Amino acid sequence: MYTVGRAAELTGVSSTTLRKWEQRYGVVVPQRSAGNYRLYDDEAVRRLSVMRTLVDAGWSAHEAAAHVVDDASAAEAEVARPEPQTPDPRARQLVQCAIDFDVPGLEWLLADVFDDGDHARVVDEWLMPSMVELGKAWQRGEVSVAGEHFVSSAVHRRLAQAFQALPVAPRGPRVVAGLARGSRHELGVLAFSLVLRSRGVPVTYLGGDLPLEAWVGTVRLVAPAAVVLAAPTVEDLPAVREVVEALMPMTTVFLGGAHQDQVVGPERLGHLAGAAATALADRLAPAG
Repeated sequence: MYTVGRAAELTGVSSTTLRKWEQRYGVVVPQRSAGNYRLYDDEAVRRLSVMRTLVDAGWSAHEAAAHVVDDASAAEAEVARPEPQTPDPRARQLVQCAIDFDVPGLEWLLADVFDDGDHARVVDEWLMPSMVELGKAWQRGEVSVAGEHFVSSAVHRRLAQAFQALPVAPRGPRVVAGLARGSRHELGVLAFSLVLRSRGVPVTYLGGDLPLEAWVGTVRLVAPAAVVLAAPTVEDLPAVREVVEALMPMTTVFLGGAHQDQVVGPERLGHLAGAAATALADRLAPAG
């Protein structure tokens, strides 16, 4: 639970505006402490973060609040975000596999793509643009929820297999990568970790939905040269800000994801995971 001041820090919304949104629009309904102070839970902080992003994008407060109150996740999906280009025709093949639940076709496609050998190129030119196309097809009603999950799960498994198959560098600056509490959109940060490991960097991958105390404990134990997180959705921003704030005094923090520009402090990776991982590997490489 967070006080109004802490909720304001995590969302980037002033306490005055937060109270206005609460009282005028009913965006959140805080609980009360024994001393009658407002307290906000994780869901309330996420809703406030989505509300702020919509208002920053030009929506009126009234319109944004109506969408957030109705369905915060659906409202978040309305926010414009950087989208990679999709020149590779195999992106459409991935969508077709989701429509048809084509198991052999999907397995063949993934094997063909990952046979390329250049993981950075696979990630930036095919994987991430193809997942954007899949998401658009789902929004149009062309792909079912089950079809989207069918393909996303297969892609996640293939990325994980490729990551595990790579040799682990015995020495060198280590990187810890993962997602903050409540964040489960792993494909981008896992793809980044794959490319980073393929470039000879020792990577400790923690996965999604990691609590703050686990992040702090891991960084204290491992003492990495850098930590990599992502902010894939607006709803992830409060927890990401919390982790970044805690880890920046301990190590260098890098941030990727569609909403990375809304977090103050970390070094931003940009929106091409493969290129960003390659650049970080070059940066960490020992001189000479």
